[in-house]
Amino acid sequence: MVLLAQALQSDDLGTAEAVIDTSDKCVFFDRAIDGVPSCVAIEYMAQTMALAVGRERRRCNLAPAIGFVLGSRRLEISVDRFARGSRYVACAKCIYSDGSFASFDCAIRDESGSVAASATFSAFQPPDDGSFLEELA
Repeated sequence: MVLLAQALQSDDLGTAEAVIDTSDKCVFFDRAIDGVPSCVAIEYMAQTMALAVGRERRRCNLAPAIGFVLGSRRLEISVDRFARGSRYVACAKCIYSDGSFASFDCAIRDESGSVAASATFSAFQPPDDGSFLEELA
């Protein structure tokens, strides 16, 4: 499930920006509100975090790896929906990483630059995908 419509260029290491999908093609699009419910902001920001990590791993010649959002602090959502046809950009910036655990400051801004949602997320990336997935099976 990919909810990002377009990855934007970023020169800052550990940072990613992406245009989010609010079209009626989005799996979470709700015709009754003519948009995407605001609670989907968490997934938009999580996917933007994954984009930042993926770019950094590619830069270091590492393969993509599984990661998990553990929780959030200061989650604020100031919109009731992400309106169809409006342009929103999600940004994720890594503010701490020890290789397995990381923290990201994230925000989603509308066309005027106003913050529609923001949070600080904690994430975990297991050191060995293979053995971790075998334990889940």
